[in-house]
Amino acid sequence: MSNSNETDAFSADLHSGIAAFDSKNFSMAYQLLAPLAAQGDAESLWRLGMMQMNGLGMVENQPLGLENFIQSAKQGHAFAHHMIGVAYMMGEGVEKDINQAIEWFEKAAEFKIPGPMYTLGMLFEDGKEVPQDLEKAQEWYDRASEINTP
Repeated sequence: MSNSNETDAFSADLHSGIAAFDSKNFSMAYQLLAPLAAQGDAESLWRLGMMQMNGLGMVENQPLGLENFIQSAKQGHAFAHHMIGVAYMMGEGVEKDINQAIEWFEKAAEFKIPGPMYTLGMLFEDGKEVPQDLEKAQEWYDRASEINTP
């Protein structure tokens, strides 16, 4: 059982790490978040993944970034699901696989975030990666706009 001092320190590091990340101080963010990610914190894993995937404050390492997204997604982090979809769609850190991408976008959509819904809409409207399905595209756009309408 961790005592409240450990919990306070963890929380302080997480908040400072997120603040550093948001202000683009990626080396500081890494120092603060990497130990928390190693303990399995979903938010830290996701942010570490973003830094690794995009080479923010470190050498780009897409396979490692994807691995961190997967660990984060296992704990139900919505945006990690979305980013795994993006990785499969773009072939970043993994072999491009549009069916896997769609699967991950659909999982991300269950968290009621519009990003993956718009992406699915675009994929089906575009018809380059998957057979064009304008009806399906419209369904996804409608679902996304419902979320954005309070």
